[in-house]
Amino acid sequence: MRASRVVTVAALRYDTDSVRIAAQLRSGSLALVALLALSVACDGKPAAPSAPTEVAAAPAAPPRVPIRVTGIPDENPTELARGYAPMVQFLEQRLGVPVSYVPVTDYGAAVQALIAGKVDFAWLGGFTHVQARTLAEVEPLAMRNIDREFRSVIITHADSGIAAPADLRGKLFAFGSKSSTSGHLMPRHFLKTLFAINPETDFAGPPVYSGAHDATVTLVESGKVAAGAVNIQVWERMVKAQKVDAARVRVLWTSPPYVDYVWTARKAVPAEVRAGFRDAFLALDAKNSEHAKVLERMGATRYVPAAPADFDAIEEVARASGLLAHQ
Repeated sequence: MRASRVVTVAALRYDTDSVRIAAQLRSGSLALVALLALSVACDGKPAAPSAPTEVAAAPAAPPRVPIRVTGIPDENPTELARGYAPMVQFLEQRLGVPVSYVPVTDYGAAVQALIAGKVDFAWLGGFTHVQARTLAEVEPLAMRNIDREFRSVIITHADSGIAAPADLRGKLFAFGSKSSTSGHLMPRHFLKTLFAINPETDFAGPPVYSGAHDATVTLVESGKVAAGAVNIQVWERMVKAQKVDAARVRVLWTSPPYVDYVWTARKAVPAEVRAGFRDAFLALDAKNSEHAKVLERMGATRYVPAAPADFDAIEEVARASGLLAHQ
């Protein structure tokens, strides 16, 4: 019930003269003037209005809008969900709003979720960031310090007979996702520009696309393919965790550096929310034990600001490779 209505009802309950006045107001009767005059004649002054018995409630605080994040599924989904948990908790504490991690099925789904507004922020590779910015208004916010000089490795099975990159010709080769920067775009680029190997014609057959870095490692270890391209960070983490038999798989070659992963925001997200999200990552400090959990799982020692120009070279490579259409 509106506050003004509450006050009127309360006043009418205790003042019979006011009841008559209110009734005449509703009927539009001109007798109201006479009643007011009579009240003044008796007292010499108008009757004081009755005190309200209820006070209007204060406006409700605006609801806290939850933040939704996702990331390209470059590893096993269970591993990703476990890894994102400390980050989600940190963001909720830092930003003071609920934060949810939204899993996606593949790289393309991460891009589509961002541009369709199903998530607000996405952890993308350099190539998927470029794909997103050609489809919608997005902004790169922050990247790990290692992402300014990221690298890929080409790994081989111990019994493949491959001793140098030139020996990859005539062998079965695996990339990760077609939209992966470190598992496809940049290794393909280096194979063609540094070793004159055309992945479409120079392998034993069409390249195999495993969909994720750890899946590529498994393919090579099993001998189903002779070699494959992998994100160096995933490779090193799997070796450290003894999730790959180092006697069966070895690194053949390490790539030159390039720019890769970045937190990307939809520009439709309010500027202050984007800034708060970016600043949360820039504030991560490895000396803080809680922050260290986030940094360790994300494979970083700190985060640094990102800018659109950082990804221009990736876009050039993608267009030159025919993997991103010219517009």
